[in-house]
Amino acid sequence: MMVEPRLPMTALLPEIILVAAGCVVLLLGQAGDDRRRRLIPWVALAALVLDLVLVAFSARLADTWPALREAAGNGLTMGPLALFVRLSALELGILLTLVNWSQGRERERGEFLATMLFALTGLMLVGSADNLLLLFLGLELVSIPSYILVVLSRGDARALEAGTKYFYLGALSAAVTAYGFSFLYGVSGTASLAGVLEAVAQALQEPETASYGLATVGLVLSLGGLLFKISAVPLHFYVADVYQGAASAVAGLLGFVPKLAGMAAIFKVVLLSGRWGHGDTAAFWLLWVIAAASMCVGNVLALRQTNIKRLLAYSGVAHGGYMLVGVLAGPRAGGAEGVPAFGVMGDGTAAVLYYVVVYGIANLTAFAILSLLRVRDEPCETLRDVAGLIRRHPGLALLMVLAMFTLMGLPPTPGFWGKLSLFGSALAGAQSAEVAGHRGWLIALVVVAVLNSALAAAYYLRVVAAVLLYENPQPARAVPREAQQIGVLLCGFLLLILSLYPGGLLAAGKDAATELTRRLDSAAVTGAPEEWAAAEPDRPLSRACTAQPLDEFRVLGE
Repeated sequence: MMVEPRLPMTALLPEIILVAAGCVVLLLGQAGDDRRRRLIPWVALAALVLDLVLVAFSARLADTWPALREAAGNGLTMGPLALFVRLSALELGILLTLVNWSQGRERERGEFLATMLFALTGLMLVGSADNLLLLFLGLELVSIPSYILVVLSRGDARALEAGTKYFYLGALSAAVTAYGFSFLYGVSGTASLAGVLEAVAQALQEPETASYGLATVGLVLSLGGLLFKISAVPLHFYVADVYQGAASAVAGLLGFVPKLAGMAAIFKVVLLSGRWGHGDTAAFWLLWVIAAASMCVGNVLALRQTNIKRLLAYSGVAHGGYMLVGVLAGPRAGGAEGVPAFGVMGDGTAAVLYYVVVYGIANLTAFAILSLLRVRDEPCETLRDVAGLIRRHPGLALLMVLAMFTLMGLPPTPGFWGKLSLFGSALAGAQSAEVAGHRGWLIALVVVAVLNSALAAAYYLRVVAAVLLYENPQPARAVPREAQQIGVLLCGFLLLILSLYPGGLLAAGKDAATELTRRLDSAAVTGAPEEWAAAEPDRPLSRACTAQPLDEFRVLGE
Protein backbone atom coordinates (compact mmCIF):
# COMPACT_ATOMS: atom_id res chain seq x y z
CA MET A 1 0.00 0.00 0.00
CA MET A 2 1.32 3.40 -0.99
CA VAL A 3 1.24 5.99 1.79
CA GLU A 4 0.17 9.47 0.85
CA PRO A 5 2.81 12.14 1.58
CA ARG A 6 2.32 14.40 4.54
CA LEU A 7 1.11 17.92 3.98
CA PRO A 8 3.54 20.50 5.42
CA MET A 9 2.08 22.40 8.37
CA THR A 10 3.12 25.65 6.69
CA ALA A 11 0.56 24.98 3.97
CA LEU A 12 -2.20 24.87 6.62
CA LEU A 13 -0.98 27.95 8.48
CA PRO A 14 -3.90 30.21 7.37
CA GLU A 15 -6.49 27.73 8.65
CA ILE A 16 -4.54 27.25 11.89
CA ILE A 17 -4.44 31.03 12.45
CA LEU A 18 -8.21 31.35 11.94
CA VAL A 19 -8.99 28.51 14.33
CA ALA A 20 -6.63 29.92 16.95
CA ALA A 21 -8.15 33.39 16.55
CA GLY A 22 -11.63 31.89 16.90
CA CYS A 23 -10.63 30.27 20.18
CA VAL A 24 -9.14 33.55 21.47
CA VAL A 25 -12.27 35.47 20.48
CA LEU A 26 -14.41 32.85 22.22
CA LEU A 27 -12.42 33.24 25.43
CA LEU A 28 -12.50 37.04 25.26
CA GLY A 29 -16.28 36.84 25.04
CA GLN A 30 -16.32 35.29 28.52
CA ALA A 31 -14.19 38.05 30.06
CA GLY A 32 -15.80 40.15 32.75
CA ASP A 33 -13.90 43.27 31.74
CA ASP A 34 -15.65 45.43 29.15
CA ARG A 35 -12.31 46.63 27.78
CA ARG A 36 -11.31 43.08 26.91
CA ARG A 37 -14.64 42.33 25.28
CA ARG A 38 -14.20 45.39 23.07
CA LEU A 39 -11.10 43.71 21.61
CA ILE A 40 -13.18 40.86 20.16
CA PRO A 41 -13.85 42.29 16.67
CA TRP A 42 -10.31 43.68 16.48
CA VAL A 43 -8.81 40.23 17.08
CA ALA A 44 -11.04 38.69 14.40
CA LEU A 45 -10.17 41.43 11.92
CA ALA A 46 -6.43 41.19 12.66
CA ALA A 47 -6.46 37.41 12.09
CA LEU A 48 -8.21 37.78 8.73
CA VAL A 49 -5.86 40.54 7.55
CA LEU A 50 -2.81 38.51 8.64
CA ASP A 51 -4.12 35.47 6.80
CA LEU A 52 -4.85 37.49 3.68
CA VAL A 53 -1.31 38.88 3.60
CA LEU A 54 0.14 35.40 4.14
CA VAL A 55 -1.93 33.79 1.36
CA ALA A 56 -1.46 36.69 -1.06
CA PHE A 57 2.31 36.50 -0.81
CA SER A 58 2.51 32.69 -0.73
CA ALA A 59 2.79 32.49 -4.53
CA ARG A 60 5.74 34.91 -4.53
CA LEU A 61 7.44 32.88 -1.82
CA ALA A 62 6.94 29.63 -3.74
CA ASP A 63 10.38 29.75 -5.36
CA THR A 64 12.12 29.69 -2.00
CA TRP A 65 9.37 27.92 -0.02
CA PRO A 66 7.87 25.27 -2.34
CA ALA A 67 5.69 23.84 0.45
CA LEU A 68 3.36 26.80 0.08
CA ARG A 69 2.50 26.01 -3.54
CA GLU A 70 0.87 22.95 -5.08
CA ALA A 71 1.35 21.12 -1.77
CA ALA A 72 -0.56 17.84 -1.56
CA GLY A 73 -0.98 15.19 1.07
CA ASN A 74 -3.18 13.92 3.90
CA GLY A 75 -6.33 14.45 1.85
CA LEU A 76 -5.66 18.11 1.00
CA THR A 77 -4.34 19.79 -2.15
CA MET A 78 -3.20 23.42 -2.06
CA GLY A 79 -3.59 24.07 -5.78
CA PRO A 80 -5.04 27.01 -7.76
CA LEU A 81 -8.65 26.28 -6.73
CA ALA A 82 -7.72 26.24 -3.05
CA LEU A 83 -5.86 29.54 -3.50
CA PHE A 84 -8.89 31.17 -5.14
CA VAL A 85 -11.25 29.97 -2.40
CA ARG A 86 -8.83 31.09 0.31
CA LEU A 87 -8.40 34.59 -1.09
CA SER A 88 -12.14 35.00 -1.68
CA ALA A 89 -13.00 33.74 1.80
CA LEU A 90 -10.50 36.04 3.51
CA GLU A 91 -11.36 39.15 1.50
CA LEU A 92 -15.09 38.70 1.99
CA GLY A 93 -14.39 37.66 5.59
CA ILE A 94 -12.88 41.08 6.29
CA LEU A 95 -16.00 42.74 4.88
CA LEU A 96 -18.22 40.41 6.89
CA THR A 97 -16.35 41.25 10.08
CA LEU A 98 -16.79 44.97 9.51
CA VAL A 99 -20.46 44.60 8.65
CA ASN A 100 -21.08 42.38 11.70
CA TRP A 101 -18.88 44.48 14.02
CA SER A 102 -21.68 45.17 16.49
CA GLN A 103 -23.92 42.27 15.56
CA GLY A 104 -25.45 40.07 18.22
CA ARG A 105 -26.12 40.77 21.84
CA GLU A 106 -23.23 42.08 23.92
CA ARG A 107 -22.80 38.91 25.99
CA GLU A 108 -22.81 36.73 22.86
CA ARG A 109 -20.53 38.76 20.60
CA GLY A 110 -17.53 36.53 21.27
CA GLU A 111 -19.48 33.41 20.31
CA PHE A 112 -20.86 35.18 17.23
CA LEU A 113 -17.53 36.26 15.72
CA ALA A 114 -15.77 33.04 16.72
CA THR A 115 -18.47 31.05 14.94
CA MET A 116 -18.04 33.21 11.85
CA LEU A 117 -14.28 32.52 11.83
CA PHE A 118 -14.92 28.79 12.09
CA ALA A 119 -17.33 28.97 9.13
CA LEU A 120 -14.68 30.73 7.04
CA THR A 121 -12.16 28.05 8.05
CA GLY A 122 -14.57 25.40 6.81
CA LEU A 123 -14.91 27.24 3.50
CA MET A 124 -11.15 27.27 3.05
CA LEU A 125 -10.95 23.55 3.81
CA VAL A 126 -13.63 22.78 1.23
CA GLY A 127 -11.53 24.50 -1.42
CA SER A 128 -8.47 22.37 -0.62
CA ALA A 129 -10.19 19.05 0.22
CA ASP A 130 -8.95 16.11 -1.84
CA ASN A 131 -10.78 13.44 0.11
CA LEU A 132 -14.49 12.61 0.44
CA LEU A 133 -14.34 12.55 4.23
CA LEU A 134 -12.50 15.86 4.52
CA LEU A 135 -14.80 17.42 1.92
CA PHE A 136 -17.82 16.41 3.99
CA LEU A 137 -16.27 17.65 7.23
CA GLY A 138 -15.38 20.97 5.59
CA LEU A 139 -18.96 21.41 4.38
CA GLU A 140 -20.28 20.71 7.87
CA LEU A 141 -17.81 23.18 9.34
CA VAL A 142 -19.45 25.74 7.09
CA SER A 143 -23.02 24.63 7.79
CA ILE A 144 -23.14 24.17 11.56
CA PRO A 145 -21.71 27.63 12.37
CA SER A 146 -24.20 29.11 9.89
CA TYR A 147 -27.09 27.63 11.86
CA ILE A 148 -25.69 29.13 15.05
CA LEU A 149 -25.12 32.55 13.47
CA VAL A 150 -28.78 32.78 12.44
CA VAL A 151 -29.93 32.17 16.02
CA LEU A 152 -27.33 34.44 17.64
CA SER A 153 -27.99 37.34 15.27
CA ARG A 154 -31.28 38.33 16.91
CA GLY A 155 -32.98 37.74 20.22
CA ASP A 156 -36.55 37.25 19.02
CA ALA A 157 -38.63 34.21 18.12
CA ARG A 158 -38.17 34.75 14.38
CA ALA A 159 -34.45 34.02 14.63
CA LEU A 160 -35.12 30.84 16.59
CA GLU A 161 -37.68 29.70 14.03
CA ALA A 162 -35.33 30.50 11.15
CA GLY A 163 -32.43 28.68 12.80
CA THR A 164 -34.57 25.61 13.48
CA LYS A 165 -35.79 25.39 9.87
CA TYR A 166 -32.28 25.92 8.57
CA PHE A 167 -30.86 23.25 10.88
CA TYR A 168 -33.32 20.46 10.06
CA LEU A 169 -33.17 20.97 6.31
CA GLY A 170 -29.40 21.27 6.51
CA ALA A 171 -29.22 18.01 8.45
CA LEU A 172 -31.31 16.33 5.76
CA SER A 173 -29.04 17.59 2.98
CA ALA A 174 -25.95 16.48 4.92
CA ALA A 175 -27.41 12.99 5.30
CA VAL A 176 -28.18 12.78 1.57
CA THR A 177 -24.66 13.98 0.71
CA ALA A 178 -23.02 11.49 3.06
CA TYR A 179 -25.18 8.69 1.64
CA GLY A 180 -24.09 9.62 -1.88
CA PHE A 181 -20.43 9.71 -0.81
CA SER A 182 -20.83 6.20 0.61
CA PHE A 183 -21.83 4.91 -2.84
CA LEU A 184 -18.81 6.60 -4.42
CA TYR A 185 -16.59 5.05 -1.76
CA GLY A 186 -18.12 1.66 -2.44
CA VAL A 187 -17.31 1.91 -6.15
CA SER A 188 -13.71 3.01 -5.66
CA GLY A 189 -12.66 1.48 -2.35
CA THR A 190 -10.94 4.73 -1.39
CA ALA A 191 -11.96 8.15 -0.13
CA SER A 192 -9.24 9.98 -2.07
CA LEU A 193 -10.80 12.09 -4.83
CA ALA A 194 -8.06 11.03 -7.23
CA GLY A 195 -8.86 7.37 -6.63
CA VAL A 196 -12.62 7.96 -6.77
CA LEU A 197 -12.22 9.87 -10.03
CA GLU A 198 -10.33 6.98 -11.63
CA ALA A 199 -12.82 4.34 -10.43
CA VAL A 200 -16.04 6.24 -11.15
CA ALA A 201 -14.86 7.37 -14.59
CA GLN A 202 -14.11 3.74 -15.43
CA ALA A 203 -17.45 2.53 -14.00
CA LEU A 204 -19.44 5.00 -16.09
CA GLN A 205 -17.86 3.54 -19.23
CA GLU A 206 -19.43 0.14 -18.44
CA PRO A 207 -23.25 0.38 -18.61
CA GLU A 208 -25.44 -2.46 -17.36
CA THR A 209 -23.00 -3.27 -14.57
CA ALA A 210 -23.42 -2.94 -10.82
CA SER A 211 -20.55 -0.44 -10.66
CA TYR A 212 -22.30 1.78 -13.22
CA GLY A 213 -25.49 1.85 -11.18
CA LEU A 214 -23.70 2.53 -7.90
CA ALA A 215 -21.61 5.33 -9.44
CA THR A 216 -24.69 6.96 -10.97
CA VAL A 217 -26.68 6.79 -7.73
CA GLY A 218 -23.71 8.14 -5.78
CA LEU A 219 -23.24 11.13 -8.08
CA VAL A 220 -26.96 11.99 -8.12
CA LEU A 221 -27.36 11.75 -4.34
CA SER A 222 -24.16 13.71 -3.68
CA LEU A 223 -25.20 16.50 -6.02
CA GLY A 224 -28.73 16.50 -4.63
CA GLY A 225 -27.45 17.12 -1.11
CA LEU A 226 -24.96 19.76 -2.21
CA LEU A 227 -27.64 21.76 -4.06
CA PHE A 228 -29.00 22.75 -0.63
CA LYS A 229 -25.89 24.89 -0.14
CA ILE A 230 -26.78 27.08 -3.10
CA SER A 231 -30.51 27.06 -2.19
CA ALA A 232 -31.50 25.51 -5.51
CA VAL A 233 -34.95 24.10 -6.24
CA PRO A 234 -36.41 21.95 -4.64
CA LEU A 235 -34.24 22.65 -1.57
CA HIS A 236 -35.19 26.34 -1.49
CA PHE A 237 -38.20 26.35 0.85
CA TYR A 238 -36.20 27.48 3.86
CA VAL A 239 -34.40 30.38 2.26
CA ALA A 240 -36.94 33.22 2.55
CA ASP A 241 -37.85 32.48 6.17
CA VAL A 242 -34.20 32.13 7.17
CA TYR A 243 -33.16 35.39 5.50
CA GLN A 244 -36.09 37.24 7.04
CA GLY A 245 -35.55 35.76 10.50
CA ALA A 246 -31.79 36.40 10.60
CA ALA A 247 -30.24 39.82 11.03
CA SER A 248 -29.56 41.54 7.71
CA ALA A 249 -25.78 41.36 8.07
CA VAL A 250 -25.97 37.60 8.72
CA ALA A 251 -28.23 37.15 5.69
CA GLY A 252 -25.43 38.76 3.67
CA LEU A 253 -23.05 36.10 5.00
CA LEU A 254 -25.47 33.32 4.02
CA GLY A 255 -25.44 34.63 0.46
CA PHE A 256 -21.71 34.02 0.08
CA VAL A 257 -20.07 31.51 2.43
CA PRO A 258 -22.39 28.50 1.90
CA LYS A 259 -22.74 29.27 -1.81
CA LEU A 260 -19.01 29.33 -2.52
CA ALA A 261 -18.52 26.19 -0.44
CA GLY A 262 -21.38 24.49 -2.27
CA MET A 263 -20.09 25.44 -5.73
CA ALA A 264 -16.54 24.28 -4.93
CA ALA A 265 -17.93 20.95 -3.68
CA ILE A 266 -20.19 20.60 -6.74
CA PHE A 267 -17.16 21.10 -8.99
CA LYS A 268 -15.32 18.30 -7.22
CA VAL A 269 -18.29 15.91 -7.36
CA VAL A 270 -19.15 16.57 -11.03
CA LEU A 271 -15.47 16.08 -11.83
CA LEU A 272 -15.69 12.57 -10.38
CA SER A 273 -17.74 11.47 -13.38
CA GLY A 274 -14.69 12.10 -15.58
CA ARG A 275 -17.10 13.16 -18.35
CA TRP A 276 -17.88 16.80 -17.66
CA GLY A 277 -20.25 18.21 -20.27
CA HIS A 278 -21.53 14.89 -21.63
CA GLY A 279 -25.29 15.00 -22.08
CA ASP A 280 -25.75 11.26 -21.59
CA THR A 281 -25.07 11.26 -17.85
CA ALA A 282 -27.66 11.40 -15.08
CA ALA A 283 -25.76 14.30 -13.46
CA PHE A 284 -26.18 16.40 -16.63
CA TRP A 285 -29.96 16.01 -16.69
CA LEU A 286 -30.29 16.51 -12.93
CA LEU A 287 -28.38 19.79 -13.08
CA TRP A 288 -30.21 20.90 -16.25
CA VAL A 289 -33.67 20.47 -14.72
CA ILE A 290 -32.66 22.06 -11.41
CA ALA A 291 -30.98 25.01 -13.13
CA ALA A 292 -34.07 25.78 -15.21
CA ALA A 293 -36.44 25.27 -12.27
CA SER A 294 -34.33 27.41 -9.92
CA MET A 295 -34.24 30.35 -12.33
CA CYS A 296 -37.98 30.24 -13.04
CA VAL A 297 -39.21 29.55 -9.51
CA GLY A 298 -36.81 31.98 -7.84
CA ASN A 299 -37.68 34.90 -10.11
CA VAL A 300 -41.44 34.29 -10.03
CA LEU A 301 -41.49 34.13 -6.23
CA ALA A 302 -39.28 37.22 -5.96
CA LEU A 303 -41.75 39.18 -8.09
CA ARG A 304 -44.41 38.69 -5.42
CA GLN A 305 -42.37 40.11 -2.53
CA THR A 306 -42.53 43.51 -0.87
CA ASN A 307 -40.06 42.52 1.85
CA ILE A 308 -36.57 43.20 0.49
CA LYS A 309 -34.97 40.40 2.50
CA ARG A 310 -37.39 37.83 1.11
CA LEU A 311 -36.98 39.33 -2.36
CA LEU A 312 -33.21 38.92 -2.18
CA ALA A 313 -33.61 35.43 -0.76
CA TYR A 314 -35.66 34.24 -3.73
CA SER A 315 -33.38 36.08 -6.14
CA GLY A 316 -30.55 34.02 -4.62
CA VAL A 317 -32.42 30.89 -5.72
CA ALA A 318 -32.45 32.24 -9.27
CA HIS A 319 -28.75 33.14 -9.10
CA GLY A 320 -28.02 29.56 -8.04
CA GLY A 321 -29.68 28.50 -11.29
CA TYR A 322 -27.51 30.90 -13.29
CA MET A 323 -24.41 29.41 -11.69
CA LEU A 324 -25.49 25.90 -12.63
CA VAL A 325 -25.51 27.01 -16.28
CA GLY A 326 -21.76 27.53 -15.97
CA VAL A 327 -21.37 24.20 -14.18
CA LEU A 328 -23.03 22.45 -17.10
CA ALA A 329 -20.74 24.26 -19.53
CA GLY A 330 -17.75 22.72 -17.80
CA PRO A 331 -14.11 23.75 -17.39
CA ARG A 332 -13.30 23.70 -21.09
CA ALA A 333 -16.45 24.66 -22.93
CA GLY A 334 -14.35 26.30 -25.62
CA GLY A 335 -11.02 25.33 -27.00
CA ALA A 336 -12.15 21.94 -28.26
CA GLU A 337 -11.39 20.93 -31.81
CA GLY A 338 -12.95 23.46 -34.13
CA VAL A 339 -14.39 25.51 -31.27
CA PRO A 340 -12.78 28.86 -30.50
CA ALA A 341 -12.32 29.89 -26.88
CA PHE A 342 -12.76 33.54 -25.96
CA GLY A 343 -11.09 34.00 -22.61
CA VAL A 344 -13.23 33.00 -19.68
CA MET A 345 -16.23 32.44 -21.95
CA GLY A 346 -14.52 29.20 -22.91
CA ASP A 347 -14.49 28.05 -19.28
CA GLY A 348 -17.79 27.65 -17.45
CA THR A 349 -16.25 26.86 -14.07
CA ALA A 350 -14.09 30.01 -14.18
CA ALA A 351 -17.21 32.04 -14.96
CA VAL A 352 -18.99 30.47 -11.98
CA LEU A 353 -16.12 31.32 -9.63
CA TYR A 354 -16.18 34.92 -10.82
CA TYR A 355 -19.95 35.12 -10.56
CA VAL A 356 -20.26 33.68 -7.06
CA VAL A 357 -17.78 36.25 -5.70
CA VAL A 358 -19.49 39.16 -7.47
CA TYR A 359 -22.89 37.96 -6.30
CA GLY A 360 -21.58 37.64 -2.74
CA ILE A 361 -20.26 41.22 -2.72
CA ALA A 362 -23.43 42.73 -4.22
CA ASN A 363 -25.68 40.70 -1.93
CA LEU A 364 -23.64 41.70 1.12
CA THR A 365 -23.78 45.37 0.07
CA ALA A 366 -27.58 45.34 -0.03
CA PHE A 367 -27.98 43.54 3.29
CA ALA A 368 -25.32 45.69 4.98
CA ILE A 369 -27.21 48.83 3.98
CA LEU A 370 -30.43 47.39 5.39
CA SER A 371 -28.63 46.62 8.66
CA LEU A 372 -27.60 50.28 8.97
CA LEU A 373 -31.09 51.70 8.47
CA ARG A 374 -33.78 52.05 11.12
CA VAL A 375 -37.45 53.01 10.94
CA ARG A 376 -39.07 53.66 14.32
CA ASP A 377 -36.03 51.99 15.91
CA GLU A 378 -36.71 48.82 13.93
CA PRO A 379 -34.47 47.42 11.14
CA CYS A 380 -35.51 48.24 7.58
CA GLU A 381 -36.92 45.35 5.60
CA THR A 382 -39.67 46.46 3.20
CA LEU A 383 -39.79 48.59 0.08
CA ARG A 384 -41.78 51.16 2.02
CA ASP A 385 -39.03 51.40 4.65
CA VAL A 386 -36.37 52.44 2.11
CA ALA A 387 -38.62 54.85 0.19
CA GLY A 388 -36.99 58.25 -0.27
CA LEU A 389 -33.58 57.08 0.94
CA ILE A 390 -31.87 59.25 -1.69
CA ARG A 391 -33.06 62.41 0.10
CA ARG A 392 -31.74 61.46 3.55
CA HIS A 393 -28.68 59.34 2.81
CA PRO A 394 -27.69 59.78 -0.85
CA GLY A 395 -24.47 57.77 -0.46
CA LEU A 396 -26.24 54.70 0.89
CA ALA A 397 -28.99 55.09 -1.72
CA LEU A 398 -26.49 55.11 -4.59
CA LEU A 399 -24.71 52.07 -3.19
CA MET A 400 -28.03 50.24 -2.94
CA VAL A 401 -28.75 51.13 -6.58
CA LEU A 402 -25.30 49.86 -7.59
CA ALA A 403 -25.92 46.58 -5.75
CA MET A 404 -29.31 46.12 -7.45
CA PHE A 405 -27.88 46.89 -10.89
CA THR A 406 -25.09 44.36 -10.26
CA LEU A 407 -27.53 41.66 -9.24
CA MET A 408 -29.64 42.54 -12.30
CA GLY A 409 -26.63 42.27 -14.60
CA LEU A 410 -26.90 45.75 -16.07
CA PRO A 411 -23.85 46.86 -18.13
CA PRO A 412 -21.17 47.72 -17.18
CA THR A 413 -21.57 46.37 -13.64
CA PRO A 414 -19.64 43.21 -12.68
CA GLY A 415 -22.90 41.28 -12.72
CA PHE A 416 -23.12 41.88 -16.46
CA TRP A 417 -19.62 40.52 -17.06
CA GLY A 418 -20.50 37.52 -14.91
CA LYS A 419 -23.68 36.66 -16.80
CA LEU A 420 -21.96 37.26 -20.13
CA SER A 421 -19.26 34.80 -19.12
CA LEU A 422 -21.75 32.21 -17.83
CA PHE A 423 -24.03 32.28 -20.85
CA GLY A 424 -21.14 32.63 -23.31
CA SER A 425 -19.39 29.59 -21.86
CA ALA A 426 -22.62 27.57 -22.15
CA LEU A 427 -22.99 28.55 -25.82
CA ALA A 428 -19.36 27.62 -26.42
CA GLY A 429 -19.97 24.30 -24.68
CA ALA A 430 -22.97 23.64 -26.91
CA GLN A 431 -20.62 23.59 -29.90
CA SER A 432 -18.40 20.94 -28.35
CA ALA A 433 -18.42 17.48 -29.85
CA GLU A 434 -18.87 16.04 -26.35
CA VAL A 435 -22.49 17.24 -26.21
CA ALA A 436 -23.28 16.94 -29.91
CA GLY A 437 -26.46 15.00 -29.24
CA HIS A 438 -27.73 17.43 -26.60
CA ARG A 439 -26.43 20.83 -27.68
CA GLY A 440 -29.99 21.98 -28.30
CA TRP A 441 -30.80 21.44 -24.62
CA LEU A 442 -27.82 23.53 -23.53
CA ILE A 443 -28.80 26.34 -25.90
CA ALA A 444 -32.37 26.12 -24.60
CA LEU A 445 -31.06 26.53 -21.06
CA VAL A 446 -29.22 29.70 -22.07
CA VAL A 447 -32.46 31.03 -23.59
CA VAL A 448 -34.28 30.29 -20.32
CA ALA A 449 -31.51 32.07 -18.40
CA VAL A 450 -31.66 35.18 -20.61
CA LEU A 451 -35.45 35.39 -20.32
CA ASN A 452 -35.25 35.01 -16.55
CA SER A 453 -32.61 37.73 -16.37
CA ALA A 454 -35.04 40.07 -18.12
CA LEU A 455 -37.83 39.00 -15.75
CA ALA A 456 -35.60 39.64 -12.72
CA ALA A 457 -35.10 43.26 -13.78
CA ALA A 458 -38.72 43.96 -12.77
CA TYR A 459 -38.24 43.37 -9.04
CA TYR A 460 -34.75 44.86 -8.87
CA LEU A 461 -36.08 48.03 -10.48
CA ARG A 462 -38.83 48.14 -7.85
CA VAL A 463 -36.15 48.49 -5.18
CA VAL A 464 -34.36 51.15 -7.24
CA ALA A 465 -37.61 53.06 -7.73
CA ALA A 466 -38.41 52.93 -4.02
CA VAL A 467 -34.98 54.30 -3.14
CA LEU A 468 -34.91 57.06 -5.78
CA LEU A 469 -38.49 58.05 -6.59
CA TYR A 470 -40.88 57.36 -3.73
CA GLU A 471 -41.31 59.05 -0.37
CA ASN A 472 -42.07 57.83 3.13
CA PRO A 473 -43.64 60.03 5.84
CA GLN A 474 -41.50 58.16 8.39
CA PRO A 475 -38.13 58.00 6.61
CA ALA A 476 -35.35 55.60 7.47
CA ARG A 477 -32.34 56.88 9.40
CA ALA A 478 -28.84 55.42 9.39
CA VAL A 479 -27.36 54.43 12.74
CA PRO A 480 -23.92 55.90 13.52
CA ARG A 481 -21.78 52.77 13.30
CA GLU A 482 -18.40 53.55 11.79
CA ALA A 483 -17.21 49.98 11.21
CA GLN A 484 -20.38 48.99 9.38
CA GLN A 485 -20.26 52.14 7.27
CA ILE A 486 -16.64 51.38 6.32
CA GLY A 487 -17.69 47.86 5.37
CA VAL A 488 -20.48 49.17 3.13
CA LEU A 489 -18.11 51.64 1.46
CA LEU A 490 -15.54 48.91 0.81
CA CYS A 491 -18.24 46.71 -0.76
CA GLY A 492 -19.27 49.55 -3.06
CA PHE A 493 -15.63 50.28 -3.90
CA LEU A 494 -15.07 46.64 -4.90
CA LEU A 495 -18.15 46.70 -7.13
CA LEU A 496 -16.87 49.82 -8.87
CA ILE A 497 -13.41 48.35 -9.36
CA LEU A 498 -14.84 45.12 -10.78
CA SER A 499 -17.09 47.14 -13.10
CA LEU A 500 -14.12 48.92 -14.63
CA TYR A 501 -11.50 46.17 -14.33
CA PRO A 502 -13.17 42.74 -14.28
CA GLY A 503 -10.17 41.06 -15.87
CA GLY A 504 -8.25 40.41 -12.65
CA LEU A 505 -10.97 38.35 -10.98
CA LEU A 506 -11.85 36.62 -14.25
CA ALA A 507 -8.22 35.62 -14.74
CA ALA A 508 -8.03 34.35 -11.16
CA GLY A 509 -11.10 32.20 -11.76
CA LYS A 510 -9.65 30.83 -14.99
CA ASP A 511 -6.39 29.97 -13.25
CA ALA A 512 -8.32 28.16 -10.50
CA ALA A 513 -10.23 26.14 -13.11
CA THR A 514 -6.98 24.78 -14.57
CA GLU A 515 -6.83 22.35 -11.65
CA LEU A 516 -10.18 20.87 -12.71
CA THR A 517 -9.12 20.67 -16.36
CA ARG A 518 -5.89 18.92 -15.42
CA ARG A 519 -7.74 16.29 -13.41
CA LEU A 520 -10.29 15.85 -16.18
CA ASP A 521 -7.45 15.12 -18.59
CA SER A 522 -6.08 12.59 -16.13
CA ALA A 523 -9.45 10.81 -15.99
CA ALA A 524 -9.68 10.81 -19.78
CA VAL A 525 -6.42 8.86 -19.94
CA THR A 526 -6.51 6.60 -16.88
CA GLY A 527 -10.25 5.88 -16.90
CA ALA A 528 -10.77 5.51 -20.64
CA PRO A 529 -11.64 2.20 -22.25
CA GLU A 530 -9.31 0.72 -24.85
CA GLU A 531 -11.26 2.06 -27.83
CA TRP A 532 -11.13 5.62 -26.38
CA ALA A 533 -7.38 5.44 -25.88
CA ALA A 534 -6.92 4.05 -29.37
CA ALA A 535 -8.91 6.93 -30.84
CA GLU A 536 -6.50 9.45 -29.29
CA PRO A 537 -3.06 7.81 -29.42
CA ASP A 538 -1.20 11.10 -29.51
CA ARG A 539 -2.97 12.69 -26.55
CA PRO A 540 -0.31 13.86 -24.06
CA LEU A 541 -0.51 12.85 -20.46
CA SER A 542 -1.29 15.73 -18.11
CA ARG A 543 1.02 16.75 -15.35
CA ALA A 544 -1.36 15.32 -12.75
CA CYS A 545 -1.22 11.95 -14.50
CA THR A 546 2.54 11.79 -15.04
CA ALA A 547 3.86 13.40 -11.88
CA GLN A 548 2.80 10.64 -9.50
CA PRO A 549 0.79 7.41 -9.64
CA LEU A 550 -2.81 7.63 -8.51
CA ASP A 551 -2.12 4.88 -5.97
CA GLU A 552 -0.08 7.37 -3.96
CA PHE A 553 -3.28 9.20 -3.09
CA ARG A 554 -5.00 6.15 -1.62
CA VAL A 555 -5.11 6.33 2.18
CA LEU A 556 -8.59 5.96 3.64
CA GLY A 557 -10.31 2.72 2.88
CA GLU A 558 -7.20 0.87 1.83
